[in-house]
Amino acid sequence: MVMAHVGAVVAAVTGVLSILLHSSIHKIEEGHLAVYYRGGALLTTPNGPGYHIMLPFITTYRSVQVGSEDSPLFP
Repeated sequence: MVMAHVGAVVAAVTGVLSILLHSSIHKIEEGHLAVYYRGGALLTTPNGPGYHIMLPFITTYRSVQVGSEDSPLFP
C-alpha cells in the first residue's frame, strides 16, 4: 500500500517538473531577439537566436524581428 502511494507521488512530481521544464524553454529564430518581461517590467538583457530558459509563469518574452525579411543573404 505504501509503495502505491510512493509511485503516485513520484508520478505527480515527474509530471509537474516536466510541465515546468516545457514552459521554461523557448526558441528564438535567426533574425530575432527575445525581449523579456518579469512582473510586467521590461528586463534589461535581450537574448539572441537559439534555445533559452526562463522562469516559468513569472517571466514572459516577446520575439522581436531585428532584420529585414526581404534583404538577401547573398546579393
